[in-house]
Order: sequence, then structure tokens, then C-alpha cells
Amino acid sequence: MSVRFKQLISSLILMLMAAGLQAQVNYRPFLLNGRIYLSEEKFVDAIKQFNIAINAKPDLFDAYFLRGVAKFNLGDDQGAIEDFTTTLSIHPLYVRAYYYRGVANDRLQNYHNARSDLAKALSIDPYNADLHVANAATKMHLNDFKGAIEDFDMALLINSSLSYAYLNRGIAKWLLDRKELALEDLNKAVFHDYFDTDNWIRRGMLRAELNDISGAMADFNQAEMLDASNPLLYFQRAMVFLKQGDTLAALRDYEKVNMLDQRNALTYYNRALLYGLIGQPDAAAALYTEVIKINPGNVYGYFNRGNTYYEMKNLAAAEQDFTEAIRIFPDFAGAWINRSVVRRERKNEKGARNDYDKAMAIITAVNGPSANPDSVFSRYADSSFFNKIIALESDFVSGEARQAKVQYREMKIEPFGLFYVGLMSVKGKPQRLPTGYYSSPTLASLNANAAGFSYVIANVTRLENHPIDAKTNQFYDSIVSGGKENGCSDFFRQAIANQALQNYATALESFAIASKCSGDAEMTLLNTGVIRVSLEDLHFASENYVVDVMIAPRKSPSISQTDKKDEADYRLALADFIRLCHDQPGNAFAWYNLATTKLLMKNYNRAIDDYSEAIRLEPALGEAYYNRALTLIFLGEDKLACADLSKAGELGISEAYSVIRKYCTK
Repeated sequence: MSVRFKQLISSLILMLMAAGLQAQVNYRPFLLNGRIYLSEEKFVDAIKQFNIAINAKPDLFDAYFLRGVAKFNLGDDQGAIEDFTTTLSIHPLYVRAYYYRGVANDRLQNYHNARSDLAKALSIDPYNADLHVANAATKMHLNDFKGAIEDFDMALLINSSLSYAYLNRGIAKWLLDRKELALEDLNKAVFHDYFDTDNWIRRGMLRAELNDISGAMADFNQAEMLDASNPLLYFQRAMVFLKQGDTLAALRDYEKVNMLDQRNALTYYNRALLYGLIGQPDAAAALYTEVIKINPGNVYGYFNRGNTYYEMKNLAAAEQDFTEAIRIFPDFAGAWINRSVVRRERKNEKGARNDYDKAMAIITAVNGPSANPDSVFSRYADSSFFNKIIALESDFVSGEARQAKVQYREMKIEPFGLFYVGLMSVKGKPQRLPTGYYSSPTLASLNANAAGFSYVIANVTRLENHPIDAKTNQFYDSIVSGGKENGCSDFFRQAIANQALQNYATALESFAIASKCSGDAEMTLLNTGVIRVSLEDLHFASENYVVDVMIAPRKSPSISQTDKKDEADYRLALADFIRLCHDQPGNAFAWYNLATTKLLMKNYNRAIDDYSEAIRLEPALGEAYYNRALTLIFLGEDKLACADLSKAGELGISEAYSVIRKYCTK
């Protein structure tokens, strides 16, 4: 059981020492703004402000510390540790940095480092109750419950009203099977913080284990009154309903969990089991499908759905699921046996016999007279393999906290798209570019003579997420219909507007003219490559997924019979970006687009090389770090990926924190 740390955002972190505030003044407003954002739990915005403060004054220890706290609260523990380490290199006696770094190490299961940090903090400030609580938490994670209780005792000796010390000491006693003593501590936790939902839920769980069902239900109901958006209370109450034999009430509570948390695979799984038990296999199969969507490597999701399909007489689907279960865990004897049964019913006698023989060989190796299970399971010696194939995602984060934190937002994990030169309507002198928009020396030169608009480098993903509204559409229309072109920049500007309006053929013509008269590849090739990718995506979708209707006079529409393509063909776009990289080897966006196009073409290792070059040229290109990280995850290099994700988040890519939560936390 994981020990709960209290939210580490409070007035504590805002009462920083004022040392060093006599230097340059330009960093101060950013440091102040960052503190305000931090207090409002706007962690991504806080990081942006601290980045500016650090750039202005690199030896500003409190900016590194507070940025680390922001990353910590976004779940980026490794990134937070790096910032706390920098803090301590500037201010070696800063207790809070040791404290946070210790807790972050604990969350990453680096327990030796955690204990070392907390010991150092305690040597500096031995009368800090929170330090003793954190030290106790690490001991609990190492199953040293007696040692943890001693630390909780010390924390309560310093501060006798610390409710979460009572709560966690109660959990430690509970795990030592001292349940009555544990209940006394949980009673004290409720007394000292009546409005903490977690206190009520934990006491309800313990009362249920002590068979005090009415007391448990009273606690869960009180928790619901305090926070009706807390999925953990419904999950635990459902378990009590099951203990009472009330399956329908349990299902209602489980459904509430998934209404609050649509990625809680554990709850989908439990619901599937219950629907199977009450004879509703259709519902069970649908719920197992949800489990597989969230945890595609979960062997029991496929195995149980296969059993359900078999019950529904859908033998083909059942065989497919058992086959997938075998692929995930080749020594799963049950899956071999069940597939054997299905294949026999599908008249595949040879396949059925082979599957049965394989299952018997596994069973004999494990249980036979000369059993040698090590020979069967040696390839799975790493426990992380089993953790992976039985993993069921379940965060149980309260609805309010889930909405506030970007790492819990529902999102598709996919790379950012290509960069292109776009137009931004501006009034007066252009201000600082928004996050995700960039410039270049060429565009800066063009912007010096621009009026009412500004050239920017933007990403197509942001355009897809924020479609053109009526006002912006009118802006582009005014450029397209603004009269005859008088120079290269006019052709370039109209080409960009036509591209935004998806007049791709006209845009390509204008870019070609602009390229000839300017001789500047940056002004054209970045965008023509993007257009060619867009056109190929449209053609591929048309040929593969859309009925192509050909309109002929006085005839019914006829359906074209073009052959389907296996993959989109991005070679024309690739040629544009290769040429641009050759002509302008210092253009980071050219290398980024080249990498992203190679990613689309599944040339993953070369894509990583090109993203690395883009990062070398433009270290603030967060999208490159993010895309390289996703590519590394796909290739199984999670550790390298997590470092890139941390940097992407630091550079303002908020999507990185959802991926960190999924792939970079223990």
C-alpha cells in the first residue's frame, strides 16, 4: 500500500528566503508570477515563468527549487530531482530541497537516495515533523513498518495534531495486523481533519475488514458528502456491497468510478467479471475491450474476453484473443488449452492437438515428476515482465484534482505534426510570441515591413486543435483577394493564406513563383513539404476509406475501383525537406520536419537522428524533444524517453506530463 503524501503546495513553499534579491531586477516579476501560478496550481504556467527567471539569473536557487516543485506536482519526478539537485549545488543547506528530492526519489523507488536525502534534511532540521513523516513513508515502502511507526511517533511528538501522520501510522499498524490499534489512529486522523475525504475512506476500508459493515458504509457515505467526485470511495464501497452479496449495487458504484475516470482499467475489469457472473456476456466483452484499449499488454484482458466470446459462440473472435494471450505470455498453459478447445470446435484437429500438446508440456515442466519450472520461466525472471502483462491502470484521483492537473487529461498520445510558416493577425507592434510559435532571421526581416500581420513558424497540430474561426478566415480572405501581387513577399503571403484556406494547388503555384523570384528556400520549401504531406494524407484517405464517387451527366454516380494503398507515399514531401536541409543546414525546423516525415514513413532510427539535429540547432524546440521521446518509447527506450519528456514539459509541452504519468512513474 502506497503511503499518501499531503499535497506539497502550501504557504510553506511560498515563504522562501529573500537571499539574493538585490541583483538584477528583470527576473523578479517572473519569479513572482511563477509563485502566484504555483499557489494557483497552474504548474505549466509556473514553469514558463521560472524558465525566464533562470535565464535572466542562472544562480537563482529559489527559481530552480520552485520549478522543481512544479514539475514534482506534474508527476515529472526525474525532472524535479534535477532541479532540486541544482538548487542544492547553489544552496547546500536548503532543507526543503532535500525534502522534496527525497520524496521524489521515493516515488521513483530510489529508496537509498530517498533515505540519504531525508537523513541530510533531518540532520539540518531535526524538529521538522514533515521530514519524519516522509522518512517513515520511505520505510513503509521498504516494508519496515515498525521503523516507520517510530518515525510517525516522532512526528506526532513534534506536532500532535498532524492528521496525516495518524493516518499513515494507522496504515502501518494495519499492515502489521494490529487492526484495533490502527483504528484508534484512523479515528484520530478523522478527529484532527474532519474534512479530509481520505481519512474517512481509509477508516471505512479498515472497518470493512473488521466486519463492521454499517460503520464502513457510514464512513463511505460521509466521504461522498465531502467529495462526490472521488472514485476511490465508490470503488471501496462497491467491494463492501459485494461482501454483502449486492452485485447490482456494486455495479452501480463501479460505473460511477468509470464515469469519473474513464481510464480506470481495474474497474472496467471488475465490472466485466461481474457482468459475466450475472450472465450478460455482451456487456462483459465490451468492458474487456475497454480494458484492452487502456492496457493493451494485459494478458487476462484477452484471455477473459476469449472465454466470453466462446460463451457467446463467437469462436473466431475467441481464437484470436487466445492467440493474442499466447503471444503476450507464451507459457500461459490455460490459453493453449482454451485455444485447443476452440480449434477443435472449428474442425482444426491438427491445430487443436498441437495446442493441447504444448499446454501439457508446460504443465509437465512445472508440475511433473522431474519438474523444472525454472526452465519454463527463466525468460521471465524480471518481475517487471509479469507486472506489465497483468497491469491495470487505476489512479483513483479525485475528479476535482483530475481536472486541475494536466497529467490526468484525456488525450491521444501522438507526435506533433510539421512546422510551417503562417500568418498571425496583429495590432500595433508585435509582442512576445505565444508558446508554440517561433520566428527566424528571415521572418524577422519580413516582419519589419509587415503591417497588420506577422509571419510566424507554427505547428500544424496546434492548427488542427484550434480550427480557423470566422474572423481568421476573413483575415486570410482579405489577403487572398487583396489585389495583384507586386513582389516575392506578396506571392509568399498569398500562398500562405491559400494554404491556410486549403487551396493547396493555388498555394503551390504561388510558392513556386515566390521561390523563383526570391531564391530563398526557407520561404517556400517548409510549406510546400507540409502541403504535400496534407495532399498525400487526403489522397490516401480517399483511396482507402472513402467511397470515391464520380459524377457523370445524366448518369448515376459510379464508384471508382482504384486499388487500395498499403501506406501513404510521402516521398515528394521528403524531397522538399531534404533539399531544405541541404540548402540551410542550420534550419532546425527543416530537420524537425525531415524527422517527422521519416516518422510517418516508419524510419524510426533516422527520425531520432534528425530530431537530435533539430534539438542541437534549437535547444528550445520542445516539440522535437516530445516527438523523439515518443519514438524512443515505441522502440522500448523508456529511460531515454523520460528524460526527453521532462525537457519537453519544461519547454511548455503540457502533453508531456500525461505521457510521463503513463511511462515514467513506477
